[in-house]
Amino acid sequence: MIESNPIRILKTLDSFLKDRIELVVYGKAALHLLFQNDSSLGVTNDVDLIVPEIHLSVFDERLDFWEAMELTNQQLKSEGLYITHVFDEKQVILHPTWFDFKVEIDGGSYKSLKIFVPSPLDLVLTKMMRVDPIDREDIRFIFTKANLDAQTLSSHLSDAICPDLEEIIEAFEQNKLWLKSENMA
Repeated sequence: MIESNPIRILKTLDSFLKDRIELVVYGKAALHLLFQNDSSLGVTNDVDLIVPEIHLSVFDERLDFWEAMELTNQQLKSEGLYITHVFDEKQVILHPTWFDFKVEIDGGSYKSLKIFVPSPLDLVLTKMMRVDPIDREDIRFIFTKANLDAQTLSSHLSDAICPDLEEIIEAFEQNKLWLKSENMA
């Protein structure tokens, strides 16, 4: 079986790391990791990361991580694959309990990486930072594949923490209305 681009990127990153580190992947790459072998996902060429608040100091001190990320991007550049965004959790829409419900991805082939993705409910929240047709398709995909129900999602939305940026707040509000119109919240 052919490895997905996110797995190839993460394996390359892993090859450059010196010590164990936990990563939280989000975005389309998280969907590929959580719902492996689903051909309806389409392709993604990047991996985006969320740094949990409790791990900020770890990432500040881990120069080998940043070096490994740079080497990964250099090695995979010709293939158009890369690690793009590394966000502090306060820069992403998430539920206050997101860290407790993250999902570990089986990483038997990684020597240094321990990979997590946000729960399906929190993945939906991360996809609500923009009003984007592709993100909305991803939300539909998550809603269906994870068997989410409208009431649970609605409750999760009401407690979500949104970054204090006008464009993200506006997108979040528009997406909440869209979810209701689609009977998903």
